[in-house]
Amino acid sequence: MQLYLIRHAESENNARPAYQRVDDPLLTAVGRLQATALAGWLRSLHPEVVVTSPFRRTLQTCRLVIDAGVEAKPLVWHEAFERGGCFSGQLREVGEGRPGLGRASILRELPEAKIDESISEAGWWAGRAKETDAETESRATRVIRRFVDHFGDHGQRVVAVLHADFIRTMLAQMLHPSADAHQFGPLRNTGITKVDFDGQRWRLDWLNSVSHLPPKLITGVEW
Repeated sequence: MQLYLIRHAESENNARPAYQRVDDPLLTAVGRLQATALAGWLRSLHPEVVVTSPFRRTLQTCRLVIDAGVEAKPLVWHEAFERGGCFSGQLREVGEGRPGLGRASILRELPEAKIDESISEAGWWAGRAKETDAETESRATRVIRRFVDHFGDHGQRVVAVLHADFIRTMLAQMLHPSADAHQFGPLRNTGITKVDFDGQRWRLDWLNSVSHLPPKLITGVEW
């Protein structure tokens, strides 16, 4: 399996100070341009599937990619969301859990998608408390195993449109179980990280490539 881990295009939260951020932001105008540029690169890749989280910013990134001619089946995986879940507030001032999008709302964003049955109309997060770091790490283990179980033996090109913190958590487990996820550094919006699975282990091919973007569209400094 060739797995392309891609951070979503720029969201409104990425372009705002922390105190103005919301629980489930839309893409910005810059983000839409980034997604269109990403689609141009993905058309030459011919991926079989695109896995996405249920957040709007990943769904909208996938929507623009498919609208631009990338012929891949979108799969919405319940557990592929960003670290923490869906909640109001940011950083240390975390407020209440929010519901997240329900099935009908996800299909309005991405009508072609196959959605995990565990996502109901009550919303994929359903107002739970913020996820702990330990819970994020356990969830990353499950998502990695799902990629292996579904695609590991088939030599497929699989694209996953996810989130910076969750991608780093996955990479730490794929490449070195004791690694600090932050050693992989900031991941740019629509930055592409390629990892290959040979049936036994993962190998990093490239990290955080933004060669598909012109310099004025490179965004996503996280710290």
